[in-house]
Amino acid sequence: MSGNLFSISNAAEKREEKPAAPSFGDALAATKAAPKPAAKKSSVPNLAATPEIKEAVDTYMESKQNMKQAEASMDAAGEILAAFVRKAIDDDGFNGRYHNSYALAGNRHAAKVIFANKWTINPEDEGELAAILGDAFAELINKKFTVKLKAEVFENEELQGELMALIGDRFGDFFETETKLNVREGFDAEIYRVVSPADLDALRTWARQYKPSIR
Repeated sequence: MSGNLFSISNAAEKREEKPAAPSFGDALAATKAAPKPAAKKSSVPNLAATPEIKEAVDTYMESKQNMKQAEASMDAAGEILAAFVRKAIDDDGFNGRYHNSYALAGNRHAAKVIFANKWTINPEDEGELAAILGDAFAELINKKFTVKLKAEVFENEELQGELMALIGDRFGDFFETETKLNVREGFDAEIYRVVSPADLDALRTWARQYKPSIR
């Protein structure tokens, strides 16, 4: 009888045992993408060209070079137009007549300069930006958080085992949070209500607007 009781007790203990946590390494391997085969380098054979094809080659390559020169000229002229229009936007914005685009007439052509409400903000500059925007910071700026696994977890088997078994309230031991800031809709117009003319350049130091499109 005692032998039977011992067997029953062992069976009960086995049933109560929790299944082993999956291996951290196995979990990584299961989600690892297969590497793409490296592209083989091959020599480019020369193809005999007819006079017509030779002319097309020269036209294409010369046009490509001219295009680069034209793009450099466009960039230089574009900076002049952008500065001119931005001053008009600022002046009208502080006077309650905000527009994000203006049309300009040249001697032979016309152009429209458009500033979209798109900005680049470094999250490390949040304090400086908040100081300028004051109470309107939360109204004008979105704050987005991204959580990623710390690099230390990949190097520490003990942490890996704990993570795969149960995270629980140890969240901060495994993850770190990345913060991103982006402007809300209407930010480009509202800054003239929130920021003084004297602080406008400082604002653009911490929040940099995209270059305008010119067409």
